[in-house]
Parts: sequence; C-alpha cells; structure tokens
Amino acid sequence: MPSALAPPAYLPPAKPDHSFTKKPTSKLGVFFWRRRMWFESTFALSMLEPWEKLLLITLFAALFILVCYGMVMYFPQHLMIMQRRAVYYLWGQEGGERLLWQWLGFGAGLHKEL
Repeated sequence: MPSALAPPAYLPPAKPDHSFTKKPTSKLGVFFWRRRMWFESTFALSMLEPWEKLLLITLFAALFILVCYGMVMYFPQHLMIMQRRAVYYLWGQEGGERLLWQWLGFGAGLHKEL
C-alpha cells in the first residue's frame, strides 16, 4: 500500500514552461538573451502571458512611431515659431533672423575676413 506522503513516480512538466529563460551557449545568443531578460525585467513583462507581451509591445511601438513622425514633421516648424517669439520677447520687435544673427555676431559686416 503506497504511503500518502510519498511523491508520485512521474511528475508532469512544470507550467508555464520557462525554457526560454535558460542561458544559451553561444556568445551572440547570450548577448541577445541578456538584453531580452533586462528588457522584460525592467518593464515587468516577465509576469505577462505571451499574447499580453505582444499586445503591449505593439502598442508601445505604434506610439513610438507616431511620436517620431510628429517630431520629424512638426518639430522644425515649431522651432522656427519659438525662435520668432524669442526674438520678439528679447528685442521687443518682430524682426527676421537678421536680428538674431547680428546679436550672435554672425551678421554681415561684423566679422572681418582675413
């Protein structure tokens, strides 16, 4: 008669399967594995299921692409507007870029060529 405290002869594999967390043997594999483990532990992705990780990373990638697109398309124009406002607030008049360049010493006739 088997004892109630004796472990069973066969145990099923543990779930969930964490075989992806085992350290690879190649140097390139170790490099990417370390980056993946750092990324998952920093952003607490290790506690999520695979479909949740995919959804979250997809949302962040889409947001990152939209922010980059906005910076490339609209940031240069916004810098020009901020530059014009700075010239107005510093000198009290709307001038072109000429005032700013003259104040910085790059205006025509302010520096002599050798």
